[in-house]
Formats: sequence, structure tokens, C-alpha cells
Amino acid sequence: MKRTLPNLIGLMLLLAAPLFAGSRESAFLAQDILGPDIWSRVVRLERAPLEGDRRPEELYGLVVAFADILWFYNEYDGTQNLSSHRGRLSADKANLAALLHEIDPAMIRFTEATERPPAAAMPDAVPNACFLSCLRHWEMLQRSEKPPKRVRLIACFPPGSPTNGHMILEYRRGLRRFVFDPDRPTLQITIPFWVSGNPLTTATRALRERWLTPPSSATEVDLGKQLGLTSKNLILAGTNSGQPSL
Repeated sequence: MKRTLPNLIGLMLLLAAPLFAGSRESAFLAQDILGPDIWSRVVRLERAPLEGDRRPEELYGLVVAFADILWFYNEYDGTQNLSSHRGRLSADKANLAALLHEIDPAMIRFTEATERPPAAAMPDAVPNACFLSCLRHWEMLQRSEKPPKRVRLIACFPPGSPTNGHMILEYRRGLRRFVFDPDRPTLQITIPFWVSGNPLTTATRALRERWLTPPSSATEVDLGKQLGLTSKNLILAGTNSGQPSL
């Protein structure tokens, strides 16, 4: 992930989880997880895999528009940003082929996939889904009686892994701060008001009971700000088995 805040966010959410289905089924289930209120399209990539490439010649993924950023999810790599700036969705959608080729040089062409797999073939879950889980939780918060006014995505990275990380969601209700961690979805993590708002400090506090080694870096996407520069490869987030890896 090319993480340069002046550029945007390269978010690859990598979870150390088995592939629960083929990439086609995972892409359509990822779309179902987000629901109809978040713009998304399943795409099929035809590829000429390079040496050592573990991804197949035919790869399905999900293109998502969220927070004025275009993202791409697939079951092998998790999620990363396609946009290099916020607020250019129309131009980025029109330039989708070039953006997909930038993150996957092995891609020859892509087409939109509209035919869903049979219901019996759909998996129960998708791997590398911390970004998807954060968006689903954000939707739930927006439907609550009093939606929080301050919400941000935080991508954090373990030492020695500057691109593969894990995504969490922080939100505030008054002076109270909370974090949603996709790896502990039923736990509401409270962040004391006196803890610095620095994304690395927040991530370290939220993950301290689960990560043996604290994250070495973190970056954020403020969901209250609709425009501005994003960091290209803002985040490559996910989780590892031993230490929740990103």
C-alpha cells in the first residue's frame, strides 16, 4: 500500500482466514453485507498472473464508493483504496480500468458481473472483511436514534508490515469515545476522553488486550469530512491469526 496522506488511503484489509468460497461468491456476499444504501459493483477481472502471484486468472471483487473514496475488495487481498483523492468519484468511476490496473498490473480487462451465484453456493462469511464490517457497523450507527456526529475509520499496522493492516471504527457520543473492532464485534470498547486523538494512540489503546505487540503506525479517514486529499494506500488493513494482523 502506498501510504502517503497527501494521496489517500490504500486499504488492504488482510485477515488470516481461510477462503470460505470462490472469489465470485465472496464478492457477491460482500455486496450483500453492505446492502443497497452503499454504492457497489461486483467486477470480474481477467488476469495474466505474474510469477509467484497466488491470485487466479479470473478474479472477482467488489468496487465500493464510500466517504468520497472508491475502494476495491477481494477475498485474497482484503480492501484497498482505488481513489487517490477524496471527492472525485465520478472521474474515478469513469477511470476504473486504469485504477484497477494500478493495483493489479496483471489485469488484462474487467467487466461488471451481474449474475449471482446459486444461493446454495454462497458462503456464510467472507475473509479479510474488517473494512466491510466497519461499514456495516457505521450503517447501524446511522440508523440509531441519535447517530454519532464524529466517526472515523482507523487503519493500523503491526511492526514490519507497513501495508497489511487492520481496520477499526471510532465514534463519539458527547465526550464518550467508543471503538468497534471487527474481530470483537460484540464488545463495545471504551476509550477514555483523556487519551490522545492521534489515530496510532487510539488504535494502540483499543487493541492492547488483543495484540501482543502494539501497532507501529496508523492512519485515519474522517467520515465527517467529505472532501480533501486521501492517502493513496491509506490503509492495507486486515488481521493475522497470531497477532491480529491487518
